[in-house]
Parts: sequence; C-alpha cells; structure tokens
Amino acid sequence: MPDLATIGVALSSLKTSMDIAKALKDSNISLSEAEQKLKVAELISSLADLKTELADVKISLIEKDEEIKNLKCKIEEKESLSFDGKFYWKEGDKTPFCAVCLENSEKLLHLKYYKANDWGSEHYVCMICKTTYSL
Repeated sequence: MPDLATIGVALSSLKTSMDIAKALKDSNISLSEAEQKLKVAELISSLADLKTELADVKISLIEKDEEIKNLKCKIEEKESLSFDGKFYWKEGDKTPFCAVCLENSEKLLHLKYYKANDWGSEHYVCMICKTTYSL
C-alpha cells in the first residue's frame, strides 16, 4: 500500500479542491471577476496537486503489485523443491541444488558433479560457496 502520508496529502488536496469549488458555487454575484479568477486559479492548483499525489499513489501501488508478484514466484519456486536431507531437487531436474546457497542466500544454484577418480570419490561441488557434497 502507498504510505499514509501520501494518501493524507491527496485527501487534503481533494478537500481543498472541493471547498474552493463549493465556495465558487455558493458565491453570489458579490464576488468580483478578479476574485472569481483567483478562486478558479486556486482550484486548478489544488487539482494539480491532487493529480500529482494520485500519480504517486498509482506508482506506489504498481511497485507493490510487482513486489507481490515476485514474492509469489519465489514461494512457488520454493514449493516446487524437495529436500532429501542433503540436496534440494526440482521435479524433472537431474542435477541437485546447493542447500547452503539456498538456505543462506535464497539462491537456487546447481551443483557440479565430479566422477570418482584416483584422487577422490564421487561428489558434487557448489561453484559459488565451494561446499563439497560427498556421495
């Protein structure tokens, strides 16, 4: 939601505009042409302020909608993972993800597989945090 101060300013501008418009409507012929022009100018200025504040509210709402969309995507992505006690897996993906990176920095990073050889056993390594997962 937009912050309360922005909404308060917008409502204040709206009230000012309505008060000026009501004064113009209720005024009798006693207002001179100069006074009427001044009131109309005040009304236009107040409406311009209101338009600016409402544009700020709209921008804030668009930003919040984008943030909500991004958070929903993160939730869906996290729910699509399973954890086997060592690795995170995504259905249909044959390469596991680094548990350390996912749990510490919420980064979904595939592990690099190394076959067993004369120098070591079969294992996975995260190329970012360098965690080694023995098999």
